[in-house]
Amino acid sequence: MTLDTLTLLVVAALVITTSSGMFVAEAWVRTGDLVDRLWTLAFAAAITTALAYAVATLATDQWWLTAVGNGTSVLSVWAMWCGIRAYQRCPSRVAVAFAAALLAVAAVLVEGPDGGAWAGGAVALGGTAVGALAGGIALLRGKARAGRAALVLAVILLLGGLFYAVRSVVFVLAGPDSPGFQDYLGTAVTTLVNILLVNGAAFAAVTMRERTARERVAQGRNFDPMTGARTNHSFEPRAVEQLRRSAESLAPVAMVHLVPEGLETLEVAFGADVAEQALVACGEVTQVLLPPRALMGLDPVGAASFQVLLPGWDAGDAVEWTTQVRKELVATRVAVPGSHVRIGASAGIADVRLHGYQLGELCDAARAAARRAAADGGNRVEVAGAADAHTAAGGDHAERPRA
Repeated sequence: MTLDTLTLLVVAALVITTSSGMFVAEAWVRTGDLVDRLWTLAFAAAITTALAYAVATLATDQWWLTAVGNGTSVLSVWAMWCGIRAYQRCPSRVAVAFAAALLAVAAVLVEGPDGGAWAGGAVALGGTAVGALAGGIALLRGKARAGRAALVLAVILLLGGLFYAVRSVVFVLAGPDSPGFQDYLGTAVTTLVNILLVNGAAFAAVTMRERTARERVAQGRNFDPMTGARTNHSFEPRAVEQLRRSAESLAPVAMVHLVPEGLETLEVAFGADVAEQALVACGEVTQVLLPPRALMGLDPVGAASFQVLLPGWDAGDAVEWTTQVRKELVATRVAVPGSHVRIGASAGIADVRLHGYQLGELCDAARAAARRAAADGGNRVEVAGAADAHTAAGGDHAERPRA
């Protein structure tokens, strides 16, 4: 069975409306931050593009529909780019998206009714290609690249951008009536490609926003449900207050940054569930051995590590306690298929004697010491020295005492 172009366009409009509507519906039930609004604009533009081209095929005398389709095609990818920037907490640059879309509309209006179905085609194809490539590159280079859904969305945008880039080059060099363009880059092929790209982008975007919503709920909790550690929402204000009180009497305070080792290896070898079990076991052991008045929280920089504030303890006392935690962890077994594994941990320690009573400086120094402990072979404790605040900010590394 052979489908004509009109049938493909109508089917595409229905499918794209359904899949894009899925994201719009998901965004509607949330409070709707800037990312939701921008990506809703992107998918609404994708729906408008599909409908405009389908109707333009039926009403060939309504040439202005081509201007609408071209403009919203460009707006769709550039609004996605704006949303990606907002997702990564960069300026969204919405004006760029609307400027690109207006340029695509203007290219059709300049040619007028005599421009035909491909009026302004070079601008529309080029603008869509650049916008899609910009979105894919922004995802790969930004903070969101760690998520699998973000990687899928980046691949979709890059593939779409490359397809439209090739299409625009052939359009300019050979023209839309050339056999190569008609056979491999024409409306029918592009319609099928767009269905796949928009569907994939919608599913990836929904997954990304659901993940963000879960993270916000988790941030609002006082305790992490898996490990029992405080979330940053709960840990930071209490730690700041404890440090303020300790500063009034110049009492000693130590900060321990504890990093369970081998979680990535466990995830690759046995799956995410086993890696989570190891993280939970590390949290349970640390919680059991916590001294009175101590505060334990998840590190906001890397959730697979812990921060422990020890009021009334100096660095030497903290080394002894951390060594005890490490020994208990080594004795702890995590079941894996057909066997079991032991958990190692590296730790960095900083105290107020060298780093003051500011929470940020203490955390940075302990975190830097923990990184060195891991880099020096792992499963050890390292005490931060006076230069660690400089080291954490990108200064020179120096040797530190180890345990």
